Amino acid sequence: MSDGSAQPRFSADEVSKALGCQATFLGAGTFGDTWRVANEAIKVICKDDYPRARIEREVEGLRRVDSPFVVSFKGTLELNLGGTVRPALRFEYISGGDLERKRQQNQRVPMNSIEPLLKGLLIGAQALHKASTIHRDIKPGNIVLRGGDWNSPVLLDLGLAKQLDSSTITVYPGHIGTYPYMAPEQLQGMRARKSADLWAIGVTVREMICGRHPFYEPGQAFTIDEAMDRLAKGPIPLPTDCPSHIRGVLDRLTSVAEHERGSSNSNLSRLGDKR
Repeated sequence: MSDGSAQPRFSADEVSKALGCQATFLGAGTFGDTWRVANEAIKVICKDDYPRARIEREVEGLRRVDSPFVVSFKGTLELNLGGTVRPALRFEYISGGDLERKRQQNQRVPMNSIEPLLKGLLIGAQALHKASTIHRDIKPGNIVLRGGDWNSPVLLDLGLAKQLDSSTITVYPGHIGTYPYMAPEQLQGMRARKSADLWAIGVTVREMICGRHPFYEPGQAFTIDEAMDRLAKGPIPLPTDCPSHIRGVLDRLTSVAEHERGSSNSNLSRLGDKR
């Protein structure tokens, strides 16, 4: 269950030369590396055989969405790196760090910020879903806190996003996403739907509340069958001081039964948000 290398595929000097300005490494993913250039974050696709159709799909998804809880897309460019012309995507740079860094530093979401964090993620997912887009890889590393504010989460990286009204380039059965945050149906190789994003939000928020993954023991590897067994047993308990209406929504979001998770809309309504 790996998110990819923590090291960049190309040196800062190589990337800076290709861009014509100083670049600072931000992070590595399965398919690409992200660099900061002034007030922008540039995601360079490093995988040589990365499908152009997937890049076009990510761009289309980003252009459809306008929400403070989803990263703002600025455009595309191409860079010559490693003797190959590579596509790159330009985004707003958001300072404040991601939830993965908070998780690694054993920082938990303050109790009074649980509801704003959860609402922000649901509103971001709602914006994607209204644009007929599924993220398919929501996880702590793909959520940044704008200005370091727990109340202002922003969804990043639509590299695995799928348009609901376009033909798929994924061959099913198959696994798309990051294993610890995959919904049960994704683990079983089934098509990810909107409810898979809701599951990932529920898992992520529970993890930031409890300080550990709600289903899997830290540092252990699991087969798909073992993972399904653990999911069936339910998540670890939330703290007793977690408000009941938040607990109810998180329990819905992390239901193994896909239909029980509801929608972004219905869960926001349960939190008192009538968007």
